Amino acid sequence: MRLTICVAVVLASGTPAAAFDVVAGTDDSSYQLSARESQAAVVAHDAAVASGDPVALLVEYARGVQCNVSSAVLTTELNGPCPPAQGGVTVPDCGPGITALNPLWTRTRPTATGPWTPWAFVTGAGCPQDVLPALTLADFQRLPLTPTVTTVQPGTGYVLVNYGVIVTADPTPTDLTTTLLGYPVTVHATPVTYTWDFGDHTTPLTTTDPGVPYPTDGTQPATARGSIYPIGSHGHPYTAPGTYTLTLTTTWTGTYQIAGQTTPHTITGTATTTTTHPPLTVVERRSHLIADTCRTNPHNPGC
Repeated sequence: MRLTICVAVVLASGTPAAAFDVVAGTDDSSYQLSARESQAAVVAHDAAVASGDPVALLVEYARGVQCNVSSAVLTTELNGPCPPAQGGVTVPDCGPGITALNPLWTRTRPTATGPWTPWAFVTGAGCPQDVLPALTLADFQRLPLTPTVTTVQPGTGYVLVNYGVIVTADPTPTDLTTTLLGYPVTVHATPVTYTWDFGDHTTPLTTTDPGVPYPTDGTQPATARGSIYPIGSHGHPYTAPGTYTLTLTTTWTGTYQIAGQTTPHTITGTATTTTTHPPLTVVERRSHLIADTCRTNPHNPGC
């Protein structure tokens, strides 16, 4: 069962100045949406009153106890003492230590000095977390996401020309705690794509795979035909000596969950972080045939 109510502000001439529809349904998603929209209308109205908008003075909002009646016309203590109890009013359980909000009511008047109408029902009782605005993409992008931890092998700080490096990224999601109008919110961020820029003017590597490192236990990994890199790894050869700076740009998606709620909400859009690896030196080494070792004759070619 759904109830649709239209609340309008009327000017002295009788022309509606503002109106909005509030739909209260029995399913959680519809109810939370109507509660959030009605709260947004209240906030907008308060701002209009503060700015001196004369139209805003023709409407008021208030939260008050709903009289326990089964009549089709709902009423509140704001209109005067409640009649004898009939029917039942359900107050939501908002979680430990969180007090439910009373139903929202509105009243209007034709002019700034005219009489007020009785308070009319807008939305039922709800939880504070249900009337909060959505956590926006801008909110998500302002959070202090820690740049992805990377591994570059070999870890010596230098590599040989044409052998290059193997890079991996840590795919672990992260949780951050923030607040939304004073209510605790947990944001769950998940890395979804990785873009490696190897600093040598080659095309960056963009992938959804964090990669696998070269084994450090002495085992010989399998390689693809024609490649020196292990299967599943991200290898990149450098073709010229020099010093290069690697960067990783990680793209994150997110969900958020408000304290007292059990359902996470999807954040529309993505955030990015950039990891900058210390400079990498690429060197060239040539082989030489010599009569004795470099220990014996350190001035031999190649020593």
